[in-house]
Amino acid sequence: MVDDDESLLDEMVTTLADEGFSVHSATSGAEAIRHIECNPRIGVLLTDVRMPGMDGLQLIEELLTKLPAGTPGPQVIVLTGHGTMDTAVRALQLSADDFLCKPVVRADLVATIRRAMDRSLDAHDRIADRDGVLKHLSTMQSTLAGIKTTVNRFIDGDETPIEMGPAASDPLPAPAASPADMSARVRAMLHEHKIRARVFQDGIFVDPSWDMLLDLMLAHIEKREMYLTGLCAGSGLALTTALRRVEQLIAAGLVQRHDDPADRRRVIVSLTTCGQERLSAYLGQTERKRPGESAPGLAVAASSAAR
Repeated sequence: MVDDDESLLDEMVTTLADEGFSVHSATSGAEAIRHIECNPRIGVLLTDVRMPGMDGLQLIEELLTKLPAGTPGPQVIVLTGHGTMDTAVRALQLSADDFLCKPVVRADLVATIRRAMDRSLDAHDRIADRDGVLKHLSTMQSTLAGIKTTVNRFIDGDETPIEMGPAASDPLPAPAASPADMSARVRAMLHEHKIRARVFQDGIFVDPSWDMLLDLMLAHIEKREMYLTGLCAGSGLALTTALRRVEQLIAAGLVQRHDDPADRRRVIVSLTTCGQERLSAYLGQTERKRPGESAPGLAVAASSAAR
C-alpha cells in the first residue's frame, strides 16, 4: 500500500491486517519498488496517484519494466481523490486492475483487496500449472529418447536390453508406511513446528496453513473427525485469519467442509482426496532417511490443537 498521507495509510493497513492480510506500506513510489523487489510474492499493489516525486502512474510504469518475463506481477489498484478521465485512461493503459476513490469506505477497501488477491492467486496457479506441464513434457521427451535408443540397438542387432529407470530428477518411489508410522511422523513434524515457533517468536518461520494440513492429515490417519473450531484454535491465529486460511485451502482443492450430521451447529473439516494423496506423497518422500540416521521421534507429544 502506497500513499504519502501517513494517517490514511496507517488506517488502511490496520483495516487489512485485521482482516488477516499481510501488508507492506510505503509513503513513496521508490520505497514501494524496494518492498516489491525484496518480496516478490506480494500479490496486490494499491497506490495513490498524486504523490511527490514518483507518482502512482510512474510507479506502475517502473514496476512493469522490472517484472521478469512470464512472471505475473501484482494486481494493481489505483487510489485517487482526483479521479479524472485522463487519469483513468492512463491507468488502464498501464494495466491497472481496479480503482478506489477517496474517501475510502472500509467495506469497499476489503472487498476490492479480496478480489484482487483472488485474481493474483489464480494467476500464480496458472503459472505453476504451466511449469508442471512443461516439466512433464520434458520427462516424456527423455523417456521417448531412451525408448528410441533401445529400439535402434535392437534394429542394429544388439539385443542387450537397456534398463530404463527413473530420471535422476524424478523422486524415487517411497516405501509404504503403516498408519502408526505415518501418525508418528506427522506428530513429530507438528512438534518440531511448535518448537520452532516458540524459539523464533517473531513468526518468521511459522506457517499456520501447513500446520492445519498436518493436523487434518493426522485426523485422517487416525480416523477421527476434526471440527472447524478446533482446527482454527490449534492454528494459533485470530479466528478471522484462521478462517481465511481454511478458505484458501478449500479453494486450492486440498480441504473440504461439511455440517456435522449429528449436530448441524458444528462444521467438520477434512482433507479432500487430492489433499490426502499429496500429503501422503510428501510424507512418503521425506520419510526416506540417510544411512545411519535414526527414525524421527516416535514418542513426541501430540499437537495441542483442539481435537
